[in-house]
Amino acid sequence: MHPLSTASATFFLFTLLLFFHLTASCPSNGARDLSNCNQNFSCGKLTNITYPFTGGERPSHCGSPEFQLECYNNLTTILTANSLPYRVTRVDQTSQTLRLSVLGLYNERPCIYPFNATTFDNCSFSLVSNHQTLSLFYGCKNPGDSDKENFKLSRPRPGRSEEGFFKIGGPVPGPPFMDNCQTSFQVPFLQSRAQELQAKGSSLLVEVLKEGFDVRYSNPCSYHYQKCYTPYGERSGFDGEPICIDTGK
Repeated sequence: MHPLSTASATFFLFTLLLFFHLTASCPSNGARDLSNCNQNFSCGKLTNITYPFTGGERPSHCGSPEFQLECYNNLTTILTANSLPYRVTRVDQTSQTLRLSVLGLYNERPCIYPFNATTFDNCSFSLVSNHQTLSLFYGCKNPGDSDKENFKLSRPRPGRSEEGFFKIGGPVPGPPFMDNCQTSFQVPFLQSRAQELQAKGSSLLVEVLKEGFDVRYSNPCSYHYQKCYTPYGERSGFDGEPICIDTGK
């Protein structure tokens, strides 16, 4: 048997090192040992929330990033969707629904910021059919017909107060009406409060909007979750892609 030449030995060593590097860097289909995914998220009245949500005792690798929850003062749960924060007041993991409300409503001076309807029109979140739509108009030159009197609003601005009004349901008015208003946007609320809000107008607005609206969440990795879950401690998580996590150690 002939000994390896220096060039052959060098090539063999390089190939061996490359093999080990690729083996170590490629993701494994087996369970990964990332800790604490057997923990639940709890905050205030919301307790024992599990996959796909993360936050608190559940690290970010325990679920998809869009399901990240935050807990403030061990009392308030916040979900951020499309850069807008919402207060979570109810979680039903059986029906896969959340009750959300605009976080700005809880300020000393309640604030309703523009709502993007497409925020809850994607593969992760969608509005439940039990909602009604509220249209808000600000900076209108003449907000004033008598039939709008009960639905007038004021929005504090630096050095002044901007008048406006709101409308329940129906299509948003177009030109020439909207040419007289600087800003308009829509916010969902529970259909069950529509009749009372129509009767009482502005005096009930903040209360109704604080009660929130329901969205249904859909975990795109649910199949992977079922595949990973075992009574022996294996759970599903996320590390740039769905993974199985061994929590039994």
